[in-house]
Amino acid sequence: MYDLIIAGAGTAGCLAAMTGASLGLKVCLLDAKPLSRIGDKVCGDAVGKHHFDNLGLAYPKNEELAGELKGCKVLSPDRQTSFTIEGLGAKAFMVNRHAFGQRLLKEAMDAGTLVLERTIALEPIFQDGFIRGLRVLGPDGKREMHGRIIVDATGFQGAIRRRLPPKLGIQVQVSQGDLQVAYREIRFLEAPLENQDYGLIFLGSRIAPGGYAWLFPKGKDIVNVGVGVQAREGHPNPKHQLNLFLKEQEFLKASKVLDGRGGIVPTRRPLLCLVAEGLMIVGDAACQVNPIHGGGIGPSMTAGKLAAEAAAEALEKGEASRENLWSYCLRYLRGYGAKQAVLDVFRHFLQEAEDEELNYGMSQHIVEEEDVLKASLYGEVRLNITEKARRFFKARGCLGFLISLRKTTRLMKRAKELYEAFPNPEGYEEWLRAENRLFEEARKL
Repeated sequence: MYDLIIAGAGTAGCLAAMTGASLGLKVCLLDAKPLSRIGDKVCGDAVGKHHFDNLGLAYPKNEELAGELKGCKVLSPDRQTSFTIEGLGAKAFMVNRHAFGQRLLKEAMDAGTLVLERTIALEPIFQDGFIRGLRVLGPDGKREMHGRIIVDATGFQGAIRRRLPPKLGIQVQVSQGDLQVAYREIRFLEAPLENQDYGLIFLGSRIAPGGYAWLFPKGKDIVNVGVGVQAREGHPNPKHQLNLFLKEQEFLKASKVLDGRGGIVPTRRPLLCLVAEGLMIVGDAACQVNPIHGGGIGPSMTAGKLAAEAAAEALEKGEASRENLWSYCLRYLRGYGAKQAVLDVFRHFLQEAEDEELNYGMSQHIVEEEDVLKASLYGEVRLNITEKARRFFKARGCLGFLISLRKTTRLMKRAKELYEAFPNPEGYEEWLRAENRLFEEARKL
């Protein structure tokens, strides 16, 4: 009998295992991949420095570290305006994802975690209203594993979450509109980059409808370049869109592909109920990804640590009940979850804005560069709408853009306040109704 059985050895699963084992729990971590391939995942490879500081985690170094970024530059759809986002909250490490994942796995094992490779979680085992284990498929066939708490860290597929009954109150399915379909390539450049200090984000519906294109340096002559599009019905193939994007970048035409793969990212606010009797959900399985840029390593590691700490506290009380595990919901949703909720409101606005509106809005600095960082870090946005801007949008019949932007900033403030007041279980249903009303408004932006 294990205290924690964690399905999925990604960043969330490894941090949950590492933390749980260091707190004295008996932990088993299982993954579908062989040990040597754990950490090999399609990713943008950027992780904010502040996440390591907040978690007390050693910075990546040696083979884990591919480069460091001072921040990023956001380019308007017409490429005429660039916002430079830099400062303490924007600094990031570019990691070699496989090596970084292997380091986290080793630290989990060094803390005392038992790791089962080539083992797939099939379904949860219910007993007396609790989830008491998993049916798994491993090298020796199917079998049952039993534990006091099960952690779903299986990625966006949510292998355990998707098999939960509705009565548990956990969202089982994620809507298509809340997903990004992405394709990225690691490319070797013919000539070194002139500027390796900033990642580049390219807005515009022609290349990336409902999403964006990116180019992140990994040292002087390697880049991570990709396109993500919103997974609406009839969405374009992101690999095709990346090829269109590459043709427009003169310095990339002679580059060589080292690796090319696609993936799906949940770009929305987190699931609202993250626990059930004997169950916790972390990482992409819980939609713990930045809704604007799709970065998930930092929040996933945060969630893994918080979940394991809450699990240890619950077992100290004697039972892994929903109420005893609820502190994980409180800590995550009042903290990073509030930031995600704010940015999810802004995502709805961006996905409905026309390229012409974004071009002019950025050129006139309706939102200042420093406020973009504040929006990302703290959920605060200050508008700078001049009379010149009002005349422009009125002349083009686009006053709705300004009205929608004002409404967006108000909704962002409300979302922040609502999530920072995430309740205990007895107040959850009333809070949930208020949250649903707020995001109904956001979807109509």
